[in-house]
Amino acid sequence: MIRLLLLLLILSPTCFATTTNHLIILTTFTEASITPITNKFQQLYPDSIIKVLHRRADSGVRLLSKNDHDIDLVITSSPALFLPLIKQGTLKPLATTATATATATAVNQALLQPIYLKKHSDDIAIFGYSAYGLMWNNDYLTKHNLDQPKDFKSLIEPQYFRHLIMSSPARSSTTHLMVENVLQQYGWKDGWKMLLQMGGNLASISARSFGVSDAISRGLVGIGPVIDSFAFENKQHFPFIGFTYQINSPLMPSYIAAAKNQHQANHTSHFIDFLLSDDMQKNLPESSLYKYPLNSEITQTFISQPFDFKLMQHRDVVIKHLFEQAIAHQLTLLNQAWQQINKAAKCASHFTNEQRRQYDLAIRLASTPPVTEAQSNSDVYNHLSLSRNDIVTTRQVNAWRRTMCNQLELSIAISQKIILEHEGH
Repeated sequence: MIRLLLLLLILSPTCFATTTNHLIILTTFTEASITPITNKFQQLYPDSIIKVLHRRADSGVRLLSKNDHDIDLVITSSPALFLPLIKQGTLKPLATTATATATATAVNQALLQPIYLKKHSDDIAIFGYSAYGLMWNNDYLTKHNLDQPKDFKSLIEPQYFRHLIMSSPARSSTTHLMVENVLQQYGWKDGWKMLLQMGGNLASISARSFGVSDAISRGLVGIGPVIDSFAFENKQHFPFIGFTYQINSPLMPSYIAAAKNQHQANHTSHFIDFLLSDDMQKNLPESSLYKYPLNSEITQTFISQPFDFKLMQHRDVVIKHLFEQAIAHQLTLLNQAWQQINKAAKCASHFTNEQRRQYDLAIRLASTPPVTEAQSNSDVYNHLSLSRNDIVTTRQVNAWRRTMCNQLELSIAISQKIILEHEGH
């Protein structure tokens, strides 16, 4: 029996773990932003061979959940990417030098770190931070006679009809944080009203977060919410790009952590030390990453508000599915509903009492999601998943889509009736 156990131990895959100079980095950042950093690192370590895998957060989670992955480092602004590593216990402790550097230079680490990552602060380092705001194309605004947007709330104005673009929480972790921040700042009812009304002005939903800044820079659309690093990167190349911070944007940390695998890269800890080094931190704002360093003072023109990461994590799946069903899949109807509501509003001074009641109903139908705040904060939807193969989830989200579709169609019919009544007089 003892011999059998020894044999099994010897044959264990971990016993064959080898080190290599091939460093594989999984990141949600663009390759264009990471490559200059890896090139600089390779100047310091010429024997290193680096491969960068760009993945969306959900795709990255699936990859990291595989026992045979070869990922050495994870670089992201999405805390969720670390959840499978935490669950499996496969995060590598930071090297002593990296930990010391992180501790010595980090600003408000406790504030920036989501509660479910805090106990793993010896395994996950914050190397910089960002915030979000609105990016726009000044040439586009001039061409279409549009005002520069002041803040997120201004995007609901009728003048921006089909001139906006954004990504989706299901496709972008930074967009997820933006949407959650709106809901926490304005409350569930008013927050969703703003998001749905803004949805009425959207020309499209981008499949990638950097697709928003790309479309704006190319003049395909005028305005969109983006993380500041995307705006700064585009302003370097296009002088017509404008950007302003969202007044109450939360700070958005950028993380790095090492993952255990069977072929551990020799330079894993060296790369972490490199990102946390004084030289790299000093040049971080001007680097291709465009991040604020850990030891910089907050001089941005916004007020960083406390952010409830625990609440965000609890309703993560609900928010992602709800945005998809209420906004992403309803874009045409949302455009029509809010276009008709805004057209009917021009007759508001001549409304009868019944028309006022119907007009308010049209707004309520077009601005109320099919999930209440109480439901989102309870455990009623805890069984939902992000898997496309989950039949129970599919049935539930399809029901949400039908409800929202019916509400928008009824809203459009009510507004059109009011408009026709006034055109008849």
